[in-house]
Amino acid sequence: MPHSSCKARWMSHPQALASLLAGQGAYARSLRSWLADTGSMTLKLKARSDDFSVRLLRQRPARSLADEHAMIGLPRASRVVERDVILHCDGRPVVFGHTVIATTSVKTDWPFFSRLGNTPLGANLFFDPLVRRYPIQFARLPVHHPLVQRIARALHGHAVPSALYARRSLFRRRGGVMMVTDVFLPALDALMRAEGRFNQDNP
Repeated sequence: MPHSSCKARWMSHPQALASLLAGQGAYARSLRSWLADTGSMTLKLKARSDDFSVRLLRQRPARSLADEHAMIGLPRASRVVERDVILHCDGRPVVFGHTVIATTSVKTDWPFFSRLGNTPLGANLFFDPLVRRYPIQFARLPVHHPLVQRIARALHGHAVPSALYARRSLFRRRGGVMMVTDVFLPALDALMRAEGRFNQDNP
């Protein structure tokens, strides 16, 4: 199967999240709270690190992925503007961020998007009263999913598992729709373990 057409099975209800993480033990308990968190991932990561940074991989026109176009209400293989970044905590790559916007709404509904550069998206998205967030979806991305392939190329020299957990949701501002996907990278495990130890020490 061509990588560009590989789809993930995205699920949205709480029972699906429990099923997705079944058999993962203590790791699943930590991961579940991260996947389901409706707040800003940027703020969550900043609060758990001394040095937070964003590495911009690309921001350019492209075709929507096979499991994206229906979610954002576009015809198959529509043209979009996409942005890929890696969020680092204390030098470790912990989250891959993928953002998609219809080309027709970038200038009119998301004027800050073209100027982001290495600025985190959450700095604008979560503090704009015009932005409405829709329910989160969850998935386990297989090795041939195009986002996992991009991650493997970006993290050359780092081991990437055969599947990665991810979440995504829609944001609407005026008439424009933005889809944001967070893919959790292996180095995030250290942050979650530290968080778990803190919670045990501070009931």
